[in-house]
Amino acid sequence: MTTTRTVNRHEASLAISQLMPSILRGVQLDFFINRKITQTQLLVLMAIHGHGRCCMGTLAENLHVRMPTATGIVGRLVRSGFVHRFPCAEDRRQVLVELTPKGREFIYAFQSVIRRRWEEVLRLLNPQELAAFHHAIQRLHTQMQPRS
Repeated sequence: MTTTRTVNRHEASLAISQLMPSILRGVQLDFFINRKITQTQLLVLMAIHGHGRCCMGTLAENLHVRMPTATGIVGRLVRSGFVHRFPCAEDRRQVLVELTPKGREFIYAFQSVIRRRWEEVLRLLNPQELAAFHHAIQRLHTQMQPRS
């Protein structure tokens, strides 16, 4: 008979924070190096992907960076062909950004690499553990969604 001990939030968060880098180690570095993109640029691409077309001010606010910082990162992504930047038709003072087809392909490729890595890791769990893990992840995902 297997016994489970109670784990507090501190222990769980510490275990997760130590586990995540080892799960993703190597996958990310090769992926970014081969595509000549930084992890910061990935975060910006993911934010734009999550919002769809959005204005630079909203992007900077959601990334918790100042507008000049967001402008610099987006500028590099524009030059690399991942992002399209253009003035808003209704208010030309506003600048909008959206992913290009190359940017969307990059996001989908990254998600595919991460999914395959997680599939490798999840093979270590038995069916009951996998079901419990899936339930916990789904619950966290639901709880972390913005409230409307």
